[in-house]
Amino acid sequence: MYLLALLTVFGVAFAVPLTAPSTEVFSAPTEEERAAAYVLPRDTIPTFYDVRLTLNPDNEEYFTGAVDIRILPLIVTNQITLHAMAMNISAADIEVYAESAPTVNLFQSHTLATNDTHLFRITLNRNMTVLQPHTIRIKHYVGHYAENMFGVYVSTYTSGGTTHKLITSQLQPTFARRAFPCYDEPAIKAIFRTTIYSPPAYGVVRSNMPVRAQSLKPEIPGYAKHEFDDTLVMSTYLLAYLVSNLDYVDNAMDTPFKDLYRVSFRVYSRPDTQNTAMFALEFGQKNMVELEKYTEFEYEFPKLDKAAVPDFAAGAMENWGLVIYREVALLVTEGVTTTATKQNVGRIICHENVHQWFGNEVGPLSWTYTWLNEGFANFFENFATDMVVPEWRMMDQFVLALQNVFQSDAVLSVNPMTHPVYTPAEILGTFNAVAYQKSGSVIRMMQHFLTPEVFRKGLVTYIRNNTRDAASPLDLYASLQEALDASDHSIPYPLLDVMDRWVNQGGFPVLTVTRSASAGQSIVVEQVRYLTDNTLRSNDRWHVPINWVLSTNPDFSDTSPQNWIPPAFPARSFDIPGLSNASWYIINKQQTGYYRVNYDTRNWAALATALNNSHEVIHLLNRAQLIDDAFNLARNGRLGYEYAFRISSYLVKEKDYIPWGAANPAFTYLDTVLSSSSQYNLFQHYLLNLTAPLYKELGFDAADEEEHVTPYFRNIILDLNCRHGNPDCITKAQEKLEAFRTNPEQRLNPDIQTLVYCSGLRGGSAENFNFLWDMYLASQDSSEQSILLNAMGCTSNEERRTFYMNQVISETSPVREQDRHTILVSVTNAGPNSTEAALDFVIKNFAEIQPRVQGLTGTTNILNAFARRLTSEAHYKKIDEFFDLHQGIFTAGELASISGIRENIQASITWSKQNADVVESWLTDNYGSSSAPALVSSLIVLISIMVTIFNY
Repeated sequence: MYLLALLTVFGVAFAVPLTAPSTEVFSAPTEEERAAAYVLPRDTIPTFYDVRLTLNPDNEEYFTGAVDIRILPLIVTNQITLHAMAMNISAADIEVYAESAPTVNLFQSHTLATNDTHLFRITLNRNMTVLQPHTIRIKHYVGHYAENMFGVYVSTYTSGGTTHKLITSQLQPTFARRAFPCYDEPAIKAIFRTTIYSPPAYGVVRSNMPVRAQSLKPEIPGYAKHEFDDTLVMSTYLLAYLVSNLDYVDNAMDTPFKDLYRVSFRVYSRPDTQNTAMFALEFGQKNMVELEKYTEFEYEFPKLDKAAVPDFAAGAMENWGLVIYREVALLVTEGVTTTATKQNVGRIICHENVHQWFGNEVGPLSWTYTWLNEGFANFFENFATDMVVPEWRMMDQFVLALQNVFQSDAVLSVNPMTHPVYTPAEILGTFNAVAYQKSGSVIRMMQHFLTPEVFRKGLVTYIRNNTRDAASPLDLYASLQEALDASDHSIPYPLLDVMDRWVNQGGFPVLTVTRSASAGQSIVVEQVRYLTDNTLRSNDRWHVPINWVLSTNPDFSDTSPQNWIPPAFPARSFDIPGLSNASWYIINKQQTGYYRVNYDTRNWAALATALNNSHEVIHLLNRAQLIDDAFNLARNGRLGYEYAFRISSYLVKEKDYIPWGAANPAFTYLDTVLSSSSQYNLFQHYLLNLTAPLYKELGFDAADEEEHVTPYFRNIILDLNCRHGNPDCITKAQEKLEAFRTNPEQRLNPDIQTLVYCSGLRGGSAENFNFLWDMYLASQDSSEQSILLNAMGCTSNEERRTFYMNQVISETSPVREQDRHTILVSVTNAGPNSTEAALDFVIKNFAEIQPRVQGLTGTTNILNAFARRLTSEAHYKKIDEFFDLHQGIFTAGELASISGIRENIQASITWSKQNADVVESWLTDNYGSSSAPALVSSLIVLISIMVTIFNY
């Protein structure tokens, strides 16, 4: 499953508490007690399901079904325990037969839990014999369509003024039990036979397998019957259903993309949108070819469908043979889709393709190990996209994603990668930034310290040894260790020992590295857990692989470890031949290790000099690393801000996107904490000075055949200039918006639309907002809708902003549930005044917001936007107020987000006490009136005026 944003939440609709609230004092249940309450006993296991569903999109109240489940008893018992949720099952419709006596019904009674265990217990009138096959037959049940897009649900779209319906599904992680009674845990696998009855008016009906050649099931009058071939052995959560009138393109058609892949490959989308599916048809096939080569293991289903549906909670879901996507995650409209969105489409397609091996062929033993699915999909969505379109530079961009997840992983309350979970809410909560981006980053580190080929061979063994089975991290380590032992590469510890701390501890280390003497040949390295709030402490330590580069030989190519920092030593000394002759050194080549590095001030000063003299001598990714580490270490109180600013001063000459992508979050944080400072205008001068050459070079207009990442670069430079008062930037953005309003047929370059729209909204124009809102209402293109939703939050018009935020909770809101959180996130990120407005709105209306945003990531996306924007004592008090008002309805995921908000606010309060004066002093010394750099002095007063008018 791909999350468009990697910060998860689970709505109150997903679970009823195991026990009713009580005022009595009680102790929390132990892990063993929670396992006993939620985990299915392994008394019986299924081997085969025969599922029949009657799905009618025109009846949104309920669907009906029937299922036969062939099971094997593993012990002598008269109890069968499986799952069922949100369905009505009558005792008269339940039968159980032994294969040896198929006419003798053994059913006696049943119970169906009303709490979040969802346990469906069947009691027989005698014991079953061990390993004697039995069949559970549920002749009829009534299921209910999910209102939150988890389970089987109805979606709608408009075409030609007519509303059309379809039925689709999202069964991961615990919602197959909403479709039919089943053993709904990832390790309990079986073969599935599916039959769907649907109205003949819905001609496109798909499931995981192709349509069966020979009919086995009876007809139902008034319904068309769709029988599908039996699946391979698989988990329940990978089943999928589609009842629709979608159209498709495929690799059997006479297009340039015919037969790029050996398996039938189709892309389904709304009628008349097939031209937008061509990128997915081409890229998806090429990517599957590369993945088969890498894994040395063929995709074994006979087809691979991709279907874009209008309403979908996640970005996409890897159902075996029928992958479901949100439209914006699969379709590309030339002239409308931005470069970033097209890249995301490619990355998400790759993510789901990777799951065909990591998740589908080899699944996790339980959702405690979600990272075995999502971590590998996260890593390979970049690595394997790079195989198809290397010009996208996905593995360069990966470093920016790694640096981003550092922010989420630097709080004491964060969960580790392996995180025991039992309740449905806890399980859904594991689909977060840790399971995705952190795990992907740790896997990337593992690839480098094992070496890429050892890593690949180990994964080949892992898939072959565990195919159609459930695995734990121990199985992964065993396969990788086998490959390592067979190679000429070695590491000083068993892989199990190395990985144990990385996956079972939250957070990550910071290495503090100092020269033992000014002319010495050795360094001393100490590790501690890095926490944004530097008043907190942790004893966590890791096995840390390190390597280094010296100024005398700046070769960054070999990323294998040259030594290790063990967890048992508080500090360790290393001899580095030639160090005494080096003016600077860098630890962690290409930032392949998942950790930060701090140096003694002499080395920081030398690195700043090297960057300013000849920055290209230092590897691109290490330039990004130095910027990100320097500003975060300064923020954390581990490094003086003057060194971070000295490092950043070289950016005036930096013409690659990646270091600027690393710098931009640091500038955003300083913008937030300095916005009320008397020296804020000097901070803006600093930014405008750094960006002046690039603003002139990049401008608003894209050059022919420019590099793939240049639009990202241009957006950073233009945003810094328009946001911080460059009058030329503001004027040109306003002119472009006005020209577009005058002649909407002359469309703006999609890559600068958000920036141009925001600039037109910051001045408070209601007319500009209304123009964009009308565009949103008229648009049927999900890419364009996404651009507009992100832009409209920039309005500084209070009335329009309030109207916009109310679209989150309005019963008549035209914004789809899956997109509504974007409204509040975009308002929060627009500037201090907007942040305050969004915070007040959320505090007041959270009980209404919670059920109206999509349940996977909606509310935590909102809360985590606050985590990066709230900085003061007043904010801390408001969060306390928020907690007091709504603590009765918070989910575990929301509570974790609130804990992260509090830690980050406390860190910002500490920052203000420790760093505000230092930063303001540096800005005064370097950008005060007597020493301002060569920014055109005649513009300074004008810039200040324009900032006041347009900034927020």
